[in-house]
Amino acid sequence: MVDPRKIEIAWRTAWMRLLGRMLPGPRETALPPATTAGYRVLFIRYERIGDMIMATSLIRNIAATLPGGKVDVIATPTTAAVLEGNPYVGTVLVLERNSFRSYSDLMRRLRRERYTVMVDGRINNPPIFTSTPLLMYAGGARFRVGAGGDKTPRIYNVCVPEWNRVDHYIEGSKRLVVPFGVDPESVDWQPEIFLTDGERDRAEDQWNEARRLVTPPEGATAGITKRLLVNLSASEPKRRWPDGKFIATLQVARARAPNMPIIVIGLPAESDSVDEVATKVGGLAVRTPKLRDAFALVGTSDLVFTPDTSISHAASAFRKPSLVLLKREHKPYAPWNTPGEIIAWKEDEIHQLPHERVSAALEKLLADFGG
Repeated sequence: MVDPRKIEIAWRTAWMRLLGRMLPGPRETALPPATTAGYRVLFIRYERIGDMIMATSLIRNIAATLPGGKVDVIATPTTAAVLEGNPYVGTVLVLERNSFRSYSDLMRRLRRERYTVMVDGRINNPPIFTSTPLLMYAGGARFRVGAGGDKTPRIYNVCVPEWNRVDHYIEGSKRLVVPFGVDPESVDWQPEIFLTDGERDRAEDQWNEARRLVTPPEGATAGITKRLLVNLSASEPKRRWPDGKFIATLQVARARAPNMPIIVIGLPAESDSVDEVATKVGGLAVRTPKLRDAFALVGTSDLVFTPDTSISHAASAFRKPSLVLLKREHKPYAPWNTPGEIIAWKEDEIHQLPHERVSAALEKLLADFGG
């Protein structure tokens, strides 16, 4: 019996081989020096929020080599929020991946923009299975940078070594700056998110409200008063730790730090869980209908407790000590260069992870960074 999957792979391979022949520029080359303002770079990195956060350091280091100091970026409506206020980002071109019209509109826009270089930042996705080659064809850039693109079908003509999926994701991404003349070991790779004054002020008001819930009586010792942000939600159900275990863990922490302000957040669909956990641990439940609302709370917190999700990478961007629940095989996607604790769980399902183990890690986080 013929495997439909093999037919699909063969069809895509043939289509991408044809597309590869149609792409402009030499088959293999090096980037010309960026000497004029007309030297324009487009960075392609859509899909996941956490991946976009990690890509901000790569964007910054490429932008530093350009006369204009900015890189344009293709993002989705969701991931575009990561780039708001970023001084290294020029134009954000938005792609709605489930909309044929959005693809069509973006491709027409790319034909008009005439980029010098297009960089495929999606090092964890083989180009044969992505829309990136089609976007590169529409853009018509003579120089196309990507990882592992020296294979057939050839999409990139400026190739860097493929990510081994063992080292950290950012370690794999570092190679993409080499064609721009950057020594990856000589620059900073910390991700960044930029908040407005208004976003910070609103988050500060919420922290003040959380502090009022646990204000010690006059004359009492304040104890730990660092701000702890707790995120319940994860991107997939299999990575969502149960509410009861969050409550048990946070109650232990509350007993140790009765005056510590705690804010609990989650996806809008999980507002009931957010309310329950916050009530049980003397914390404040905060709605974060916009991703930027959550980022502002991370940026104004002192400590973060979260499953493996975009909030862990936001903590990295703001350099906040964190406790992250991370499935062991996902360690290459751990928050970059972030102090704190990582629970690399190996259980089949995260609900099997005992709260006692997490409580011990949270205790250590409070001891090391609670002040």
